[in-house]
Amino acid sequence: MLTTASRVRLLVVTCIALFMAMLDNLVIGVALPSIQEDFHAEMSDLQWFLNAYTLAFAVLLVPFSAIGDRFGRKKMFLLGIVLFTLGSLASALSTSSIELSLSRALQGIGSAAIIPLSLTLVNAAFPPEKRAAAIGLWSGISGLGLSIGPLVGGIIVNGAPWEMVFWINVPIGILAVILGAMWLPESKGERKPLDLPGIVLLGASLFGIVFGLMRGNSEGWDSISVWGAIAGGVVLLLAFYFWERSRKQPFVQFSYFRNRTYSAYLSAGFWMNAGIFGAIFLLTLFLQQAQGYSALGAGVREMAWTVCTMICAPLAGLLVGRFGSKRILLFGLFLQTAAMIFIACLIIGKGAIFPFGYIVPAMVAAGAGMGFSFTPLSHGILTSVPEHAAGEASGLSNASRELGGVFGVAISGLVFESGGAITSPEVFGDHLVPALFVLAGMLAIGFLSVTFLNRDNRTVPAGKEGPAAANRVETSN
Repeated sequence: MLTTASRVRLLVVTCIALFMAMLDNLVIGVALPSIQEDFHAEMSDLQWFLNAYTLAFAVLLVPFSAIGDRFGRKKMFLLGIVLFTLGSLASALSTSSIELSLSRALQGIGSAAIIPLSLTLVNAAFPPEKRAAAIGLWSGISGLGLSIGPLVGGIIVNGAPWEMVFWINVPIGILAVILGAMWLPESKGERKPLDLPGIVLLGASLFGIVFGLMRGNSEGWDSISVWGAIAGGVVLLLAFYFWERSRKQPFVQFSYFRNRTYSAYLSAGFWMNAGIFGAIFLLTLFLQQAQGYSALGAGVREMAWTVCTMICAPLAGLLVGRFGSKRILLFGLFLQTAAMIFIACLIIGKGAIFPFGYIVPAMVAAGAGMGFSFTPLSHGILTSVPEHAAGEASGLSNASRELGGVFGVAISGLVFESGGAITSPEVFGDHLVPALFVLAGMLAIGFLSVTFLNRDNRTVPAGKEGPAAANRVETSN
């Protein structure tokens, strides 16, 4: 049994590594013009600086979670920090586009271990009555790191070489490894035989789907290579399903998907990330290209969004313990959906140029909605499966949400670009409105997923395996 001091130390280590990994999802965005100038990079190179990270991250989330369950979550978590730190170092020292893309992929591999296993370590360390609050803090740090990436990148690039975006990770990563080696307890999940064919099939299928979605806008949605990658990914995913069904100890327990609660939270996470990642992508461009703010100016103004996420995620952890995950998640998704509709209607009524204060209420609502959604999503997933499957469930949840983010950016970008060339701020606003309504629709699907699929008054874990399962009961209505 861990002491309170031990749990606090565990939270410190996991949150340091988590913040570092989440920050690098978006921090590079504002540095791209400087990198392009130094490397004389093409537009396709700039896309790969972003996509190499996302691809490696999405493909390896589930495998790292399963490997951590078998060989030790602490070991794999610390390995993830080491890989991420080495990737950051290599990125800072890169002298060509190819080197930077490969280094970013190494960062993504590290993140694929850090993010799901940090949640699993927190889940295993805290008793059920304190777990929601701990996951709330974890979610707040996750949302904060993701949300302030553009701001941190803008601050750094405004006064230092772009390499500093990566150099800052190196001392943080070294500190996290040292503290983690001293303070983290080891924990394991179910010791299944290592299913290498299953890992390869799942990784390859996710690679194909994510690659196709990310290349759709740049290559064109009528491209054979785009649809070939997506179709190949789907075929491999089906092959993975039939392979797993034939095994006595499958890599992924498909029986969990028969649990309404598990499936509802998985669906809600996908659609929430689709809506919110697409919104962050387009609204950052809107603040700069239509409203005329610099990268730093846009990042500062986005704090109206991000501060609310940071405040509301830990608060949601406390509320989940009292009201259940379902109600808090529905409230968070409602706020985000309403925010997208509000901004779209504001542009319809005012045009693309208006005082920033007009959009602040929507940004506050969206940020609060994110904060109120992260915690119940993570808590709901973990409490709907047996204790030993927490790592697997966390990995699947994160992979689903990452796919949702890629899907949202791709589809919202497609809708945005379908109106033709951008010739003025007003035209930008005209393009943005239908994209925002599409994003609101995605968030609404997430809302309906929880409303109609999660009907039970009590959420009982799939499997009902022993005392561990008996303890994992949550009020959802």
